[in-house]
Amino acid sequence: PAHYKLKKAELVEQSWKELENARAYLQADEVERSEGKKALLELKKNDRYKTSSIEVATKTYEKLREIAKKSKDLAEMKEKINPLIAGVARAEMASYNIMTVIKSRRTDIKDALYQMVASEIRELKELMSVLVSYFYSQLLSFQRDDSIEISKTYKKGVKGKNQDKASINIGRLVNDCRDTLNKVIDGEEPHWAKVSIAFALGTGRRMVEVHVLGQFKVTGEYQLHFSGQAKTRGAEGAKEEYDIPTLFPASQLIAALEYLEKKERRLDAEIQKRDRLATNRAFGMALSRAMSK
Repeated sequence: PAHYKLKKAELVEQSWKELENARAYLQADEVERSEGKKALLELKKNDRYKTSSIEVATKTYEKLREIAKKSKDLAEMKEKINPLIAGVARAEMASYNIMTVIKSRRTDIKDALYQMVASEIRELKELMSVLVSYFYSQLLSFQRDDSIEISKTYKKGVKGKNQDKASINIGRLVNDCRDTLNKVIDGEEPHWAKVSIAFALGTGRRMVEVHVLGQFKVTGEYQLHFSGQAKTRGAEGAKEEYDIPTLFPASQLIAALEYLEKKERRLDAEIQKRDRLATNRAFGMALSRAMSK
């Protein structure tokens, strides 16, 4: 009897342990689903494309889910997914023929799909993760072939433009920028795009450094301390901050940067981090028009 009671007590203890493990597993699964839904809402909020990449991901996921339910095995699922991959790839290429945009959208679609997997019911989660991984890897391969064709077309276009070069009157540009900076100092309100161009010419900084990443401090009459370089090209030992010479007085350039801040023409770095094309979308067209005048 004592031996029987001992076994029974062990059985009860083991049962409680299994129940606790099951409860912890279900709780973790619920947390993951909740976090996935929150992440999806955040992705939707930051989606700035005319054709929403989240909408593309949602429709794709619904079709993947339908394929999962109606197919008898993984081989059949993959066979049914292939036309879906081709359709998405062609639609993206037809709407966006710039590879940087296509890559950015592809990443957004991938992130959304995996967040949908995270918010999936437990019974389907593992299978949907496999199908999403297959879909994305094949989409990547499909678009890699298309990117070669886009690159060839782009190089032809660049070659044509190089044969028909437009001359720039640098003297006039410098004078215009100097006048714009003087207007800022005098308390006038020139168009922000002219101020941005003057700052870029005066410092030699890229648009994303002017409007997002760059931090500047006066260290001399014609010198600024700069940090926030957009590209180091992976160079080992590349400096993260350094002094730069300026074409215009450093104090005027700092006043120009403060003017851009006041006009809300500087983006938060987190926005640029989430969307690599954010600066170009926000300021690129206006700056291009200002330069052509």
